[in-house]
Order: sequence, then C-alpha cells, then structure tokens
Amino acid sequence: MILDSLLKQAIRDFDKKKFQKSINLFEMIIEENPNNSEMIINKAVCLAELGKYDESLEELEKVLIHTPDDFDGLYNKATTLYDMGKYEEALSEFNHALKINPEDTNALCNKANVFVALGRHDDAISTYKIALEIHPRDIEILNNIGIVYAGDKQHYKAIEYFESALNEDKTDIDSLCNIGNSLLEIQKFRLSYECFKQAVKHDPKDFDAMFRLGIACNSLKKPEDALVYFNQILRKEKNNTDVIINKGYSLHLIGQYKQAILCFNKILKDDPEEMNSLYFKAKSTAKQNNNKQTCALITKLLELERKNAHNHEHEHNHEHEHNHEHEHNHEHGNFLNKIKSDPDFIGLRHDQNFKTLIK
Repeated sequence: MILDSLLKQAIRDFDKKKFQKSINLFEMIIEENPNNSEMIINKAVCLAELGKYDESLEELEKVLIHTPDDFDGLYNKATTLYDMGKYEEALSEFNHALKINPEDTNALCNKANVFVALGRHDDAISTYKIALEIHPRDIEILNNIGIVYAGDKQHYKAIEYFESALNEDKTDIDSLCNIGNSLLEIQKFRLSYECFKQAVKHDPKDFDAMFRLGIACNSLKKPEDALVYFNQILRKEKNNTDVIINKGYSLHLIGQYKQAILCFNKILKDDPEEMNSLYFKAKSTAKQNNNKQTCALITKLLELERKNAHNHEHEHNHEHEHNHEHEHNHEHGNFLNKIKSDPDFIGLRHDQNFKTLIK
C-alpha cells in the first residue's frame, strides 16, 4: 500500500512537471524493488525531462542489459538520443523497438521525426504514412505529413493533409494555422486570413494564431487591422521579437516611418545582427530619403548574408559521409534579391553607393 501511494504521488508530481520530486519517489520504490524495470524507466524519463540525458541513458541501460528487447526501454533510449541530437543512434534504437512492436504509432512518428532531423524527408513521409495506415484519422499524424510537405514547399500537397486533419475536428487550431501558413506561402492571402481568423475565434488567447492573423492583414494591405492584433499580443508579451518586427512593418505600411524605426531599433539594440530588422529599417529610412543610412544598413545586411552563406557552405563541406545523399539547398542571396525588386528602394536607383551595393 505504501509503494502504491508513493507511485501515485510520483505520477502526480510528474504531471505537474515536478520531475526531481518524482525522481526521489521513484528511487524510494526502486530501493524496495531494485529490479523493477518500469520504475527505473520512469526515473530515466524524469532525468531526460530535466535535461540530464547521460544519467537517463545510464538508468535505461540498467534495464536493457538484462532485457535487451524491453520495448519501453528501447523507445525511451531512442527519444533521449534524439533529444541529444544523436539522430543516427536514435534511428537504430527506434528500428530495434519497432521490430518488437511494429505498430506502435508513437515509435513510428518519432522515427519519422528523426528522418526529418536528418533531412530525409521522403523517408519521414513514408514512415508517417505507415502510422497513418494504423490510425487513418489521427489529426497529429495528418498534420505532421503536411508539415514535411510544406517544408519542401509542396504547399498544395501539404494543404490536402491539413484539410484532412481539419475534417476530423473543425475547431483544431493547429490544422487551421497550418492551412493558413501554407496559403500565405502561395500568396492566397484572403483564404489565409480566413483560416487564422477562424483559429482566433476558436481560441482568442492563442497568440501564435493571432500573430499569423496580423501577418495576413499586412499581406492584404490592412496594416491598421494588423496593429490591433500585434498590440494585443505585446500587452502580454512585450519583448516578443517577431511581433515587434511585424508591428514595425505595419507602421511602415501606413507611412509612420519614425515609429517603425523605433520598433526595429528596439530589436537591434539587443541583437545588432537581426537581419529582418536591418532590412525593414532600411526600407523605412529609404522612404525618409535618408540614402546614407539606408546604404549603411544594406551594407551591413549583405555582409551578414555573405557571412552566413560562407558558414552554410563550410558546414555543408564538413558533413558526415552518410549525409551526402541528401541535397542541401540553402537560398543564399535572398535579401539581395529582395532589395533589387523592392519598390521602397526605387528612390535610390541613381545613388552610386546603392548601385555598387546591389551589383
């Protein structure tokens, strides 16, 4: 009875994210029964939640050394390795676990997550689809497949899966926002706006949906409406970088360039290399006809872009051999191309410094 009471309390503490308290209670149970693999695994899960991954793996090995085919031990070892960024090792453990229980959808979906981390998107999708065959109406699996397609810019395919998820629950915020995000990417701004509007209607406190709704408003050239949403978020999250930048862009769109620049400066004060802030600030200074400052901002922005491109190239050249089969497509020159086509910089077309920068 005492052990049952300890277990119940440990579970309650775990649910409240009081992981160290749970560990202490699990240790008391283990002390009475050192071979209780379930309690050892529970302790290991708590350690992983605290970021003590090596200690978690040590506990799991205590189980696996005696029972190498313990599914829960293998599954939790795999998830811990995944959290540590050891994706190939995690994949091996998930494969072992799935030999024991090939229809465990949690293991299948987490294996798919490993493939995503490795850049093996086709393998991720095929693995998610195996899980989907087992649970054809699972909203999370449908959304995960869509997210991978969206990551590969296959937005129409992604929307098919997001809509299938939404058909299972018309009020599902994630499905609505995922559809809205893909619609934004393919410039279906009105439809995107309707998705985010519906999401916010279902949950007025979902600030991520509200943020995306604000972006849709800006895309529809309704910056005044966007400001309402951004300001509402900032009343609760006053230092939210993404919201401050997009609020600045809304102010820019309505011609309040000085106020817009204050937003961008707030971000740049803490992070002088925040590239979106540099870009939008340059747009606002250009509209103020401050060519000198605009060129200085663009110079810094393009230097950062070149540095990042070099770093990406360096990382690509030092990938492990087993990753060479995956093609990495980094979109370098993105800001340069945007500056060349951005109408806000038309006034600088005859400025010699500007012409030199965008060659």
